[in-house]
Amino acid sequence: MIERPLLWLLTLVCLLGSGLAHAEPALHLETAQILSIETQGYSAPPYEAELENLPLNWQTVLLPHVLLRPLIPAQESPPVFDPATLITWYRLPLPVLEPSPTPRYIYIPRWKTDGQIAVYGGKRLLFQSHANTFWNGWNIPLWIALDDTADSTTPTEILIRIQHPRVTGGGISTVWLGENDSLAWRYQFRYLLQAEFPYMSSAAFLTAGLFSLLLWLRQRKEKLFLWFFLVSLASFLRTLHYHVGGNRLLISDEWFSWITVNSLFWLIAGVHFFLNHLHQHSLIWLDRSVVLLKIGVALITLPGLTLWPNVYVLSPLAYIVLLFMGVTVGVAGFFQSQRAHTQDGKLLSAWCLMGMIFWLYDWLLQNNYIGIEGIYIGPYTNAVAFLLFLHIMFRRYVVAINEVIQVNASLEQRLQERENQLEHIHREQRDIAHRQTLADERQRIMQDMHDGLGSTLRTTLLAVEKGHLDTATTADLLKDCIDDLKLTIDAMEPVQADLLLVLATLRYRLEPRLESAGIALRWQVQNLPALNWLDPRNALHILRILQEAFTNVVKHTHASEIRVVTSHDTHWIVVTLIDNGQGFDVAQCLSKGGKGLKNQLSRATSIGAKMSWDSSSAGTCVSLELPIQR
Repeated sequence: MIERPLLWLLTLVCLLGSGLAHAEPALHLETAQILSIETQGYSAPPYEAELENLPLNWQTVLLPHVLLRPLIPAQESPPVFDPATLITWYRLPLPVLEPSPTPRYIYIPRWKTDGQIAVYGGKRLLFQSHANTFWNGWNIPLWIALDDTADSTTPTEILIRIQHPRVTGGGISTVWLGENDSLAWRYQFRYLLQAEFPYMSSAAFLTAGLFSLLLWLRQRKEKLFLWFFLVSLASFLRTLHYHVGGNRLLISDEWFSWITVNSLFWLIAGVHFFLNHLHQHSLIWLDRSVVLLKIGVALITLPGLTLWPNVYVLSPLAYIVLLFMGVTVGVAGFFQSQRAHTQDGKLLSAWCLMGMIFWLYDWLLQNNYIGIEGIYIGPYTNAVAFLLFLHIMFRRYVVAINEVIQVNASLEQRLQERENQLEHIHREQRDIAHRQTLADERQRIMQDMHDGLGSTLRTTLLAVEKGHLDTATTADLLKDCIDDLKLTIDAMEPVQADLLLVLATLRYRLEPRLESAGIALRWQVQNLPALNWLDPRNALHILRILQEAFTNVVKHTHASEIRVVTSHDTHWIVVTLIDNGQGFDVAQCLSKGGKGLKNQLSRATSIGAKMSWDSSSAGTCVSLELPIQR
């Protein structure tokens, strides 16, 4: 597994070594002649360099060469006049070069100055910048073809013309000359370090910040997400000047300078308030000082309000103020984090103080106090800060997830305990309900036997004792008691919401008695929908109603046939008893106080049913309408 990557790396080194071995060695130009000419305003570089028209007071200098930048710039003339500028010519003599089958290139690691640059191969113009005055891509290395055109000849010298403001200083690095194979890797590596890495790291920081902003929009109480986004935005704006400027900007130099200078103050302020949310021990005086300083610098450097025509010239002084602000924020944040025992706060505060040391290095590099070929560390400190912020946010995310897990576990345990309690309560209530049901059912049976069977037996017993009944009548009464007892016992069986089962039970009990009375039973029953409300109590009511109807037919109508017919619609089931007896006066029976029909009506009302009678000399029709849903 490890041998394959090593093999690829070895192959790459061999190929690179082979290319460098066959390539012409690169020339490293470290001396030049310099000529400075004071001018007013900016002028376009000539198409051809005419050195004979220039003064002859050239001076030899070592490269890299710098002009120190004054910390307190002198106030310039009013804007109505052209700015004071300086044209600096660098002449780099070349040795005699052998003809090459491949083009040669000029590589300049950094031309650290404001204004415009033009590069000549001999007298011929090879490159000309077309960017803004101050933000002109000075941090982007130059890669210029020297003899990549038809009929081109190798020049004997390289001329570099730089026109820049007198108040901003300037400088240029050493210059390299060579073929692509021997020189391109230097340019590409330098371009990666100076321009591409700042862009990629700041873009990644901002992407994470935008995600954090979306989280804050969903959870407004978590302001740490908002501060993370603001810090990432300030870091992105601050890093822009490291990798933009190769072409003209969309905004003026003044506004871009204002954004670049103030974004560093915004960054420090964002880190300060981010630390406040970590240690939760903010210092009111420091909060106010940071806000007032940020607002004050923003107003002082605002384009149109400052005494200098461009904020860029004030940046060295502004950055000195920023150094004290950053150190104060770092020290205060460290001690407050230590007081709150938050490791994240101490780590971020320590890196803030370390960043101020690196920033001091960048300030010295920016103002040409150290070699201008050095790499700015600011983008790298921002990248490390980005990783620290991600680490802090990730740790808080993990802590939040663990808290959610613990809360869920606690809730699950409490829910389980509550379920056990509810199950216990339900079991107790079910036992109580079961006992109550048994008691109610026992009471119902006792009441029904007392009102039905008991009453009939008492009446029969009284009549027998007084000698008013003959044997046949007594037998009929006893048969009624037996039938009543059997119906009561049948009603105790589960009916499973099936009315047909109730009717079948009634037929089974009454059909033998009807046959002995000489009455034919015609059973015309069809399938019926289930009655969800049909329980043993309601089944007994239905049986009593129909039993009373059959008894009336047997005793009073002298019928020879009874038909039982069922039908149903969407809402009702109708059970109809039709006999061919002599009939009776329904109204008279209901009004004279008879108990039979009234008991039927009472029982029907108790179960939500309806009773009706239609009687004539041709027979009687008794209808019981039962609701399908109650």
